[in-house]
Amino acid sequence: MSSPSRLLGAVLAGGAGRRFGGPKAGVEVGGVPMVRRAVAALTAVCSEVVVVSSRPVPVTERPVIPDVTDGAGPLGGLEAALLEAGRRGLEGVLLLACDLPLMVPAILERVALAARGRTAVAPGRPGGGVEPLCAAYAVGCLDAVRRRLASDDRSLHALFGDVGGAVLPEAAGAEWAPGAFLNVNTPSDRHRAEVALDERGGG
Repeated sequence: MSSPSRLLGAVLAGGAGRRFGGPKAGVEVGGVPMVRRAVAALTAVCSEVVVVSSRPVPVTERPVIPDVTDGAGPLGGLEAALLEAGRRGLEGVLLLACDLPLMVPAILERVALAARGRTAVAPGRPGGGVEPLCAAYAVGCLDAVRRRLASDDRSLHALFGDVGGAVLPEAAGAEWAPGAFLNVNTPSDRHRAEVALDERGGG
């Protein structure tokens, strides 16, 4: 992969949100639906951005592409995004889950730039681990995605290991972007995101 302009920005917005009590794409954090926050963050880095969901997403004006493999979770969303990137002649996907509503463009840009010449890149999370839901994947990952879809483990973490993904040093920028890696999975997580947004000064 060569530059952010050669990556398709793809927002994963198709989750059922079982722990939240329903789909999360339209849930507001700081008065803005989470899917719109994710789209805005990716638009600052990628010239082409889509939303991936087999459910209606009424709060976005971006193209919505459906999953190819139903019920496959984030891995199925990545499959659809990689296929779309290939159709557009792009080199890969810059993936962002909509339930990371406080992710900032600076971290996404760093991921995208680090993706040059690599199959997959994701940032390290504060405190350890990796965040494969905020990551760049080359179109060449598609075969590995499909093999993983046919397995019993459809996690993005497993895929990231399959393709030898590179992990960036721990969360550059997280110190000035509180909550950037906060996953909103429950209503209490949403409250934590609101607090983190206030600490950051809104926006």
